[in-house]
Amino acid sequence: MKNRIKHVCLHHRLIVLAFIGTLMVIAFFGIKTTAAMIYGMNPAHQDQDLAAWMTPRYIARSYDLPPEVLGPALFLQKDMPPMRMSLGMIADKNDLSLIHI
Repeated sequence: MKNRIKHVCLHHRLIVLAFIGTLMVIAFFGIKTTAAMIYGMNPAHQDQDLAAWMTPRYIARSYDLPPEVLGPALFLQKDMPPMRMSLGMIADKNDLSLIHI
């Protein structure tokens, strides 16, 4: 068994390196997914108060709000092109504090 592994490592280096690289990519994404699941399942991270860094898309997904409800609440119009704006930017644009949004 040892000789077979040694033979493969010596004569098929590219395949072994590709296999090791694939295992590393799988481990990276597995750890990242597990960490995200643990973070998301923590009750302290669910139903957080609104913060200036949050985007309308983040709020819509986190609180399961349809665009028809969220858009008018954040002064967004349906025919506007998509913009990457945070709640803080929307509040500044409309001369409001984040508490009033």
